[in-house]
Amino acid sequence: MSKSNEIDAKEKGETKFPIAESHDLPPRSKWLRDYYFKGLEREWNNQIMSFTTGTDWDIVFHEGDYYINPEIHYYIQILGKNDRGVFASSYRSMAIPVGLTDNFWELSLPERRITFLEKVMLDYIPQEIISENDLIAGGRFNTQLSRCFNKDEAKEYWKKNIRNREAVFKYHKSGFGNLGAIPGHIIPDYKTVVKKGFKYIYEKAKKTYDNLTNEEKNGSKGEELRAIMISTEIPKKLAKKYAEECRRLKDEATSPENVERLEQMAKNLERVPWEPAETFWQGIQAVWLTHMLVMAEESYSGPGLSFGRIDQYLWDLYKKDVIEQELFTQEFAKDILGSFWFHCNTVYDAMIKVGNQGIISGFGQIITLSGCGPNGEDLTNELTYTMLEVIDSWYPSLEPKPNVRIHRNSPDKLLNILVDMIARSQGAPFILNFDERSIAGMVKEGILKEEAWNYGVVGCLENTMQGNDRSGTVNCNLNLTKSIELTLWNGKNMPGNDIVTKLGEQIGPEMGNVEDFQTWEEFYNAWKEQVKFMIRYTVDVNNLCEELRGDFIRTPYLSSIVRGCIEQGLDITNGGPELRFVTVEGVGFATTVDSLLSIKKLVYEDKKYTMAQIKDSIMNDFKRNEVMQTYLMNKAPKYGNDEDDADEFSKMVMETWAEECWRYKTPTNFQYRPGMLSWNYWAGADAGLTIATPNGRNKGSFLSNAICPTNGVDIKGPTAVTNSVGKVLGGKTESGEYINCLPNGASHTITFNPSIIKDPEHKEKFKAYLRGYIENGGTALQINMLDAEMLKDAQKHPENYKNLLVRVTGYNAYFTTIGRELQEEIIARESHRI
Repeated sequence: MSKSNEIDAKEKGETKFPIAESHDLPPRSKWLRDYYFKGLEREWNNQIMSFTTGTDWDIVFHEGDYYINPEIHYYIQILGKNDRGVFASSYRSMAIPVGLTDNFWELSLPERRITFLEKVMLDYIPQEIISENDLIAGGRFNTQLSRCFNKDEAKEYWKKNIRNREAVFKYHKSGFGNLGAIPGHIIPDYKTVVKKGFKYIYEKAKKTYDNLTNEEKNGSKGEELRAIMISTEIPKKLAKKYAEECRRLKDEATSPENVERLEQMAKNLERVPWEPAETFWQGIQAVWLTHMLVMAEESYSGPGLSFGRIDQYLWDLYKKDVIEQELFTQEFAKDILGSFWFHCNTVYDAMIKVGNQGIISGFGQIITLSGCGPNGEDLTNELTYTMLEVIDSWYPSLEPKPNVRIHRNSPDKLLNILVDMIARSQGAPFILNFDERSIAGMVKEGILKEEAWNYGVVGCLENTMQGNDRSGTVNCNLNLTKSIELTLWNGKNMPGNDIVTKLGEQIGPEMGNVEDFQTWEEFYNAWKEQVKFMIRYTVDVNNLCEELRGDFIRTPYLSSIVRGCIEQGLDITNGGPELRFVTVEGVGFATTVDSLLSIKKLVYEDKKYTMAQIKDSIMNDFKRNEVMQTYLMNKAPKYGNDEDDADEFSKMVMETWAEECWRYKTPTNFQYRPGMLSWNYWAGADAGLTIATPNGRNKGSFLSNAICPTNGVDIKGPTAVTNSVGKVLGGKTESGEYINCLPNGASHTITFNPSIIKDPEHKEKFKAYLRGYIENGGTALQINMLDAEMLKDAQKHPENYKNLLVRVTGYNAYFTTIGRELQEEIIARESHRI
């Protein structure tokens, strides 16, 4: 663009660079998308509504759900130890009192919780059909609900809550990372709801309850199962209310099309989700109503609550209605999906009153598409392609977030479509999950290979099973680089970095003064002990949160659609699911590896520097030692360049911390497991609390992102990076079997220059790169097609780039809404060419 054209563009409020826009939307879907993006100008919204029992001791906001959000810690505690915080006091003050049944306080806690949810959803939150363009019922679901404690429960809860807050905040402010037992991040058993309906689930719960002994009926099992039975009827009652609203609107409708639409919507709601879905339209309606009730019950809208392999469990209905019987057209099916897309995006209305709540505001209602079957065969179908068309035409929009599973037998047609979609976007509208490596990780955690092929994705890219698995995929986010500080200062904070600890306080184990170590082995063994301590410390603090949740937080509705809970008579928070994990996510992996490699090379092998010199430079943030900083950054091996020695060492580091996680369980019988997803911590909260590191990084500068190399060191291109990622996850056995030491998955974000897919020849090369990633890469890949100059222009003129979506780490976000430090990190990423 010429200089004069640039000036004209700015004056007209136009972008200097083209950005992705929605396209080819049917009129109904276009109206819904445009209406959603009117934002605060909409006459309807789904902002948070809070509800209380009306007691003096009532607790509406469970702060533990947000401990993993350092950005909002300030709003949890401002004035002191017993402070209720801004969010808790505000939600409580604006909460609507709910009329309780006469025997409410005689009921058990799970029964109180579910009757309260029922009352709110049926009698207090209005049932509305958004417009004549909407084909799916289910509008308002953003809630903050009373926890329904009696006075004694509230007192005990608050006592433990204060204990937990102190422990979690100290953990975070000391630079170890962040953690907390949080909701969401699960795939409920939507398949069973679609195929069999809640009637089947009710009968299953009733049969289990009837088989209990009298003693069990009067105990916790009986309480939980009675609550679950109540919960299974709420979707039926709510659907009936929505059906009545459809019929009321039908009586006022003036066009035959609206009359027909509203009558069919009412008929759908009279059947699902109580009975099995008979049509694709009913299937989508059943999934959405079931889904929104989970968000309402958990008072946690969107983050990680995912739909699983939706193109598989709805495929039979789509095939029958659209392909075989031609009940309706593909275009109408797209409109049904468009309504689904619209409702998924309304989770963001939760920010209207409380604003952006940090990382969880990225939400992440994942749909998993494509993937292999039990024998490696491809399961891509016409519904997969239809959903990809909807994703492409709605883009840029944030929800639902698609993850596409690809594998050795993925068809060229699928890859061609994916490459074309990437070419039209800046931050790819999907994450790619790679089946062979991912399935190997699921098998490692004990899933049978005959079942592991059917995994789904939650949150960002985290691998779990569907309908029976809560894996706490983001509960613990461990700053691995803290291990370097503890090693250098013999289990203590660096002098001057004692933010919440006493000066010179012993935190980790005493392993000796590193200045006295004569060999690399001594240093490395000391580092390993500090890492083991960090994981044990993480477990100890997180277990306080898990214990509190298990004792006091009840979600019988969600428990009804997670297999194992009914059979055991246990809530999902208390050990009910068949599969139970808590994930420790490693943050700053490459920063840690490169720091260790620098010490190994420049101190112990080349003897260029002493440990005393390294420590002194770190304490002074390299201000008097720029030459040393340059050596550390450029003269030591680095992870990410397909160099066997560096990658073998990186693999050893990975195995050290990953294997340690498996040693621990929660008090509620959840197994700890390793993963690698950094969210925004590497550029924000954790980075700001991390001292300078021996790889030449300055204090407060961003850390490495998940399993990615340190920014700027991956100088040998994307194939080299890919090979390094695959090797540190375990590579392959001699017989060619994949190994994956991170069952939860590992986030790999890579940025390409848009020129690499400018023509058919380059697209074929990029497709070949994806085929190579299947063979040699990691579990998940997210792609940015970005020009750094465009991002810099967006910083200067954000008003011109409101719809610019970028990939951050495991999620996409509007570039102009994320913090400056994240923007700078994305700009600094290496832009690769092929």
